[in-house]
Amino acid sequence: MSLGTLGTLGAGQAPAKFGFDVTTASCTADYVAFTTSLVGSSTAPSIVGFDELYSTQGGAAGLCGAAGPSVKWAYNTNPMGDTTGATLTSAAVSLDGTKVAFVESRTVGNGGAILHILNWKPGAGATVDGTITAPAVPQTTLTAGQNWTTSCPAANSCISNIILNGAQPDTNSPPFVDYAADVIYVGDDNGVLHKITGVFLGAPAEVLTGGWPVTVHAGFVLTGPVFEAISRNIFVGDSNGQLSFVREAGSTVGTCALGSPPCLGSANAALGGSLVDSPIVDSSFGRVLVVDGTDVNNGSAYQFDTALTAGSKVTVNIGGSGAGSNLYSGAFDDAYFSAGPTSGHLYTCGKDHANTDRPAIYQLTFNSSGVLNASNGALVNLVNADGVACSPVTELLNGSTDRIFFSVTNSAWAPIIVGPFNFGGNATGCLGPLSTPNGCVMSIALGSWPPATTTAGIPASGGSSGIVVDNVGAGAQESSLYYTYLSNSIAAIACGTAPAGVGCAVKATQSGLN
Repeated sequence: MSLGTLGTLGAGQAPAKFGFDVTTASCTADYVAFTTSLVGSSTAPSIVGFDELYSTQGGAAGLCGAAGPSVKWAYNTNPMGDTTGATLTSAAVSLDGTKVAFVESRTVGNGGAILHILNWKPGAGATVDGTITAPAVPQTTLTAGQNWTTSCPAANSCISNIILNGAQPDTNSPPFVDYAADVIYVGDDNGVLHKITGVFLGAPAEVLTGGWPVTVHAGFVLTGPVFEAISRNIFVGDSNGQLSFVREAGSTVGTCALGSPPCLGSANAALGGSLVDSPIVDSSFGRVLVVDGTDVNNGSAYQFDTALTAGSKVTVNIGGSGAGSNLYSGAFDDAYFSAGPTSGHLYTCGKDHANTDRPAIYQLTFNSSGVLNASNGALVNLVNADGVACSPVTELLNGSTDRIFFSVTNSAWAPIIVGPFNFGGNATGCLGPLSTPNGCVMSIALGSWPPATTTAGIPASGGSSGIVVDNVGAGAQESSLYYTYLSNSIAAIACGTAPAGVGCAVKATQSGLN
């Protein structure tokens, strides 16, 4: 079902799902928030939250027994007079679900990126504050040094706006939260890593002393950072294909390039191509993994230890026969977490070895120390044309079924404009080509590898953003996933009852993608 009309989002920009497990007596406690990629205004929200999710669109059915979903809140968070900034990356959520942090990217001339931390207006009912066509403005703005507890009235919506030092855009680095320290780390487009303290519980402010902010790779766009609590290192990639680490205070792994922590680590990995997604860090085994789609292999998974030593480097080729699209990090299956790396796997979207730039889903293996081994092969023949990109992979165990979810940006197989249907190849349930690219969100129920086909599919105009998954409950419409189209809707891939040509927030069931 479509949740509502939005702006279109980038491939890695996932919505944020948060709240509490829903019951039939309280269907407004769970909600999902989407940043819109629109410039916020009096008629266009920067961010929207939906509730009454477990409903049947257009009818009072589903677990909630309501004709949902409903807009819980919608806000224009752009500062007064700002008509340039838009949020291009994913949001982060406080543990209690009352606040959400996201970055508005602006040009240097327009003041650079802003980290917004929004405390939405409390209320149990639907449409608590603002609508999609008439978003609210947060009622209270915290100024520098003001604390959430003393400065945000309990009945108000409040916002803290932190302009990142250096006035650079942020087009590719979502905020990473260290919840134990109440800290956010975020990068910018000039290769600088920023640290913000007191984000959800204190007085939000960027740290501008003691070595912060840290220049990681001057002049290059940073990915999202990942803070690893055991080594106390922060790992980040960049648009020049370099993987680096910053030693935070108390770091026990690696050495500084200069001075003492916080500092840039003395080692880095120059992988070539461009890194566009955050690293994956396994704290149990001290391993860091990144996926590079435009390196010498036209696609590789790389693994290192947490000091990025050259001797720890492992490379698995997941590339095609020529250069092409970027690739995103993958997802571990449930067996990796529950039974260990020798039983588990990482699933990632790479490229078909036999073609220039066609998506293929790889299963990667590990030894008992968590060291990357090799590929068990790939599910190929998902599309029949080059130049087709793939979204990040998302995993969830629901009951006894472990599934992965992903999308492709064009599901071209046959000149059919009605569906869904099995359009050929090894993908199921998507439309053939129309006058504009028409992607597909797909799922695979994990088992023997590679499977004969994907398990289910649903058309997605231009493909999808990153995908987030919901509960594992048995109630009707309760076990779902959420994403947005990358292109505006078209007549054959609509956004509910809205006319064609709009961005769309979407919910689908995990089991059948319907």
